[in-house]
Amino acid sequence: MSQLTTSPHRSDRSQLEKLCTSIRGKLQFMDYLVRAAVADVDRFDSENDPGTRIFLRQLIEMHASNLAVECENMRLVGELCHSLEAAVSNGPAPYQQANGDAA
Repeated sequence: MSQLTTSPHRSDRSQLEKLCTSIRGKLQFMDYLVRAAVADVDRFDSENDPGTRIFLRQLIEMHASNLAVECENMRLVGELCHSLEAAVSNGPAPYQQANGDAA
């Protein structure tokens, strides 16, 4: 379906779904990095071989660096919040109950 034939609501919904999928992927990757870093710190603490300790230290530093980059990239969460607010503010009027109060 082309952009010209897609309703604005449908297009906004599609972009919102893509944004949510992207955020979920980033959060899953961050979860993996945190778990890997914690496991590697445990291995580092119990390791006696100096060469392996150097390798584990580099691995932990890599995890920390990747986590820092991912945190910076989480501006997508802000974009999601703005999209959600826009979806609500541009939506239909609140449902009116029989007595006239908003639901």
